[in-house]
Amino acid sequence: MDTHLMIGIAVMMGLIGIAASRDLLRMRRAQLEPVTLRVRRDDARMR
Repeated sequence: MDTHLMIGIAVMMGLIGIAASRDLLRMRRAQLEPVTLRVRRDDARMR
């Protein structure tokens, strides 16, 4: 095979992989429910 063709295929596969990983991360982030954390402040310790 031609070297330029192999490099072009490798670049295209890399771009497809990046797009797929971004899409998967976006889907995972949408599935996560926001978690509320309650923080209790100890005023005596702050002084």
